[in-house]
Amino acid sequence: MLDLPFLPFCAFLGGLGFVCVAFVSAWCQHWRGGFSLDGSTRTFNWHPVLMVTGMVVLYGAAALVYRLPAAWRGPKLPWKVLHGSLALAAFILAVLGLAAVFRFHNKNGTPNMYSLHSWLGLATVLLFSCQWLAGLSTFLLPWAPAWLRALYKPV
Repeated sequence: MLDLPFLPFCAFLGGLGFVCVAFVSAWCQHWRGGFSLDGSTRTFNWHPVLMVTGMVVLYGAAALVYRLPAAWRGPKLPWKVLHGSLALAAFILAVLGLAAVFRFHNKNGTPNMYSLHSWLGLATVLLFSCQWLAGLSTFLLPWAPAWLRALYKPV
């Protein structure tokens, strides 16, 4: 296995995330007609952009925050807040992406939840929200006992 330096690899991943969002945005802008909130196909175009930005890029960044060498020493609270904030931002963007799809479907008379992609996507966002709430209540808020934190940490 390659032994890559961690921080340059993280910077590389951040750059790839930025390029991914830029490409999806350009695809939706130039080849799918742009963006709007009027319920047209351009409303649907928000879905891929928001999902890639939230569930891929921001969620990936949230996962990497605790692996940064600077997080290994000193107080953990700022890193916990940054990790939780990135995950919350990912969740908010995912919900907005779902709202764009539902608005598009409702405006055009298309049934909601008609495909496997729809069901798996909704299940993913629901499970992600459960994970975020469990992490918030277990690790960021001070009332969780140490045994509960130790039990939940591997999950």
